[in-house]
Amino acid sequence: MSSGTVSVRYAKALLQYAEEQGCQAEVYDRMLQLTACIRQLPDIMGRLNDPTVGIEDKGRFLAAAVADCDGRSACAPLQDFLKLVVRKGRAEALPFIASSYRNLYRDRYGIVPVELVTATSVNDTQRTELKKFIGDKTNRTVEWSERVDSKLMGGFVLQVDDYRLDASVARRLRIIEKELIEKNSRII
Repeated sequence: MSSGTVSVRYAKALLQYAEEQGCQAEVYDRMLQLTACIRQLPDIMGRLNDPTVGIEDKGRFLAAAVADCDGRSACAPLQDFLKLVVRKGRAEALPFIASSYRNLYRDRYGIVPVELVTATSVNDTQRTELKKFIGDKTNRTVEWSERVDSKLMGGFVLQVDDYRLDASVARRLRIIEKELIEKNSRII
């Protein structure tokens, strides 16, 4: 069975279990946290896949990874789930399970992820209007994130779910450069 099939099955089971226990939103937040943790510290997966590390140690390690900033542990359903994943030898699938859970949760609760990357920060009015516009067009709740990247030189990159609009100066300059190179290579 492929890791994609396994991850979706585990994620569906976790979502159902979390909904039964009434902590699906907390599990969602903790799965986002786990995904970010794995992305920032890739050695985590090496440790989870290490056969010399015991199941109990892996469970404690994951419990620490999903604990909140105040050190409070995750809800019982998520702790139980993580122990099950480790016990069944599926720790290598955790990034995929977390991603599948995130997608299932967003679909179930009508959430659209939006990321805005700009060369300079936007003001509150622009942010509010853009959130409202996207929410109205998608008929979903907007999960907003934004960051400033001076490499864009101007303009913005807007990612709404799987759709990307790159209206940055840097992109336009790359297109112009490519066109000039192609034009010059035909002349020679």
